[in-house]
Amino acid sequence: MKATISESVYKKIYSLIQKIKSPEGKQLGSIITNAKVVKDSDLNNDIVSINSMVEFKDESLNKPIRLQIVLPEEVDVSKRKISIFAPISIALFGFKEKDKFQWELPSGNKNIEILKVVNS
Repeated sequence: MKATISESVYKKIYSLIQKIKSPEGKQLGSIITNAKVVKDSDLNNDIVSINSMVEFKDESLNKPIRLQIVLPEEVDVSKRKISIFAPISIALFGFKEKDKFQWELPSGNKNIEILKVVNS
């Protein structure tokens, strides 16, 4: 499966990974390099992007998880705002509602299903 991202988000993420040299930045860079990049106006509203509220399920857990993917300076774990550089954010980024896939996270290989995406 190939991620889909908007042009403006591509530029923003590309700029960030140039500044933040980390394994997560390298992984996110690989995703955006291989992503389908579309005009901002053509990005479907059900695709996970920066500022998306995402509800997803990891089959190893009994209940869905809800979080918002944000830029590093906006992280607030108490409000479930998680950095785009967090492993789960990287896994979800660019995919859409109803997508099911397997992803290697630090805690092991996970089967993930995106249940709902809300973009404002």
